[in-house]
Amino acid sequence: MARIVRPMIKDVDDLPLVGTRAKCLGVRPTGQNADVDLCPPGDVNGDVISNDKGLSVVDDWRMLPGHLIPEHLDDGFNNARGKGMAVFVHGNGTGPFAEGPVAGGLEMIFKQRSVSTGVIRPVATVSLAQYQADLHATRANWVVDES
Repeated sequence: MARIVRPMIKDVDDLPLVGTRAKCLGVRPTGQNADVDLCPPGDVNGDVISNDKGLSVVDDWRMLPGHLIPEHLDDGFNNARGKGMAVFVHGNGTGPFAEGPVAGGLEMIFKQRSVSTGVIRPVATVSLAQYQADLHATRANWVVDES
């Protein structure tokens, strides 16, 4: 399984916090920084289009900007300032960062012109509620791994 990394806010049970904010397990469906395209546009009761957008992931947290790196990982150079966050890896993956299935209804694809950043998107156009539920169903598979 590919090593898929995403820093997120750690909930009280040490798993990722589910939500629709940038640092949660879930996507922002609307607004200037929306993580997905909806059909009809802006309709949270609509469908998520399966395209090049989704839940952002990386192969190595060290390449991220400081606001996405947990503050306890500040090495004096990386400007880490992510409050209440941890680095999570999906499924204890140790394989190369690669495109492919992640979980039921979800796949990881590379972002344009990159092999070190990607998104977890629905495999087909689905309702926003279904996509969020599919992401939330992966919650127990994310483990803290700050190596």
